[in-house]
Amino acid sequence: MARPPGEKKALLTLLEQAQLVYLMTRFPQKQVLGNPADVERLETGMTKMRAAAKELSASLRAKATAVQWEELLATSASPDLSWRRAKRVGPQVLREVRPLLDGEPELAFILAPAAAATAKKSPAKKTTAKETWRR
Repeated sequence: MARPPGEKKALLTLLEQAQLVYLMTRFPQKQVLGNPADVERLETGMTKMRAAAKELSASLRAKATAVQWEELLATSASPDLSWRRAKRVGPQVLREVRPLLDGEPELAFILAPAAAATAKKSPAKKTTAKETWRR
């Protein structure tokens, strides 16, 4: 699908920053929020995500309904609030916005996080020595 150059750039910027924010939230919260440089990186990533999201059209945002756009566009009053927003919004943006750029070569460099697993795994069936021998 052909997109205006500005919209494609905004989508790629949004995905790049979402990737950075998502990777930061994979570390323990205390480790990230305890380091001023990491807090600055997290805040900068969220600010750049916010700026890129503002450049997207309303129709495009309507296509990615699972993203909490209002939460992404709101400014954070504290690093703790930024952390919580990053934990929620970062993976949403990567999962929902990435398909909007299918076929673009730049997507080779963007993460594709798996959807959150909701099904519980059943415990493995114990096999007896006799059953193992028969296999």
